[in-house]
Amino acid sequence: MSIDPVKMVNADTLEKVVLTRRVSEFLHRSQDDEERSVIENVARTLAQDVATRVREALAFELRTCTYLPHDLAAKIATDVESVSGPFLATTTVFSDSQLAGLIPHLEEHAHVTIARRKDLGETTCDALVTFGSEKSVSFLVRNDNAPLNEAVLSKVVKRFPDRQPLMDQLSARPDLPISIVSDIVDKVSDKFRSLLEGQYGVSSDVSDAVMRSAASKTIWTMIENANPNQIHAYVSDLRAQKRLTVDMMLDMAERGCMPFLESALAFRSGLTLAAARDMLHAGDPALFVALMKQADMSKADAHTILQVLKANKG
Repeated sequence: MSIDPVKMVNADTLEKVVLTRRVSEFLHRSQDDEERSVIENVARTLAQDVATRVREALAFELRTCTYLPHDLAAKIATDVESVSGPFLATTTVFSDSQLAGLIPHLEEHAHVTIARRKDLGETTCDALVTFGSEKSVSFLVRNDNAPLNEAVLSKVVKRFPDRQPLMDQLSARPDLPISIVSDIVDKVSDKFRSLLEGQYGVSSDVSDAVMRSAASKTIWTMIENANPNQIHAYVSDLRAQKRLTVDMMLDMAERGCMPFLESALAFRSGLTLAAARDMLHAGDPALFVALMKQADMSKADAHTILQVLKANKG
């Protein structure tokens, strides 16, 4: 194939578009290293053409080549969406590690295109989860052909723990490790929580326990360094929202947050905070029992509270 570089530079857009087809045909069949090197340089020049139409034509023609120099392929892959899209959706010239290496340098549209491929490797999946946006990771999670190992799935959960739509999509995958199921059961909607329980044999009791644990961790983060007045206000909000549970009270007490327990008992018993606090810490068994009854605490829960009081005094 004989091409005059000067004529190629001066050629009009249509001529260059036609040339991309000739370059592609040659690169698809050529085994002559020296001649191939010349044509690859022609392709490099076309890949840098100022006319988007020329670069689009080249990318489309080269998308089915089984081999391209890495610099040429990378140039096309990092171009604008109309150029890189068809190429990235089809090309097989990149190894798993090579494609993963490009991910940090690609824009969201390219990440989405790659995330939808059916032949992704684990390294590329990891790179997409590390550098991709929620949108691109969402496409990856919905791709049942994507090999998402436990480490990659865990990274998805850690990066997007509060994005319920993404967590719902993740829960719909058929290949989740049980550790991931446990991690997301408190992050998905009720509908998908039921699906997890059915598909992975997670009992509703276990699911509820995970939910309670997650709620307790969140509350503890908010009140750990708060003063008693702030804690009382927070407990008041929880009660108004009907989220104040006995399990939550006991958990906060066992973590050493007595103001939370005092406020919760005051609300449950209908007493003032000062009265509930005095009865709780008086050291008088009769007053303690009276407070537990007024707060409608079970004998087992009252026993737990008593043990917490003893531990705090000790």
